[in-house]
Amino acid sequence: MTEIIIKAYDVLEEILKDSKLKEIKILNQNIDHLYPNEIKAFEEAKIYYQKIMDEGGKYHPDYKDAIKRLSESKKNLYEQPEVKKYLSLELAFETELNEFLNELSKTVSDHVPAPNKFGMIKKGGSCHVH
Repeated sequence: MTEIIIKAYDVLEEILKDSKLKEIKILNQNIDHLYPNEIKAFEEAKIYYQKIMDEGGKYHPDYKDAIKRLSESKKNLYEQPEVKKYLSLELAFETELNEFLNELSKTVSDHVPAPNKFGMIKKGGSCHVH
């Protein structure tokens, strides 16, 4: 079992060397420095929206305002070029990881559940390794 754990750490080290992951980390830091106001506005809009949802949801008098505020702040943040690049790289990296997990699980058994291309694991299935 110790050998398997060591090999898992070797795989992890390889994953951490991935250029996409490195660029994601750099972009994350840059986004924090470049768009603090946009991030703050988006976070505040999420908190306001959640408050409205907790207090009455779509029946709350400020519901439309909360949705509009959340939508506009998200759009303002997500339209920034660095954020677009970050989200694109994140999706590509997640897809690669899911493909790796699928290959790994199929090597063990066809019955081991693994994430699909959307990152979701199908219900059912269990490991029936003999």
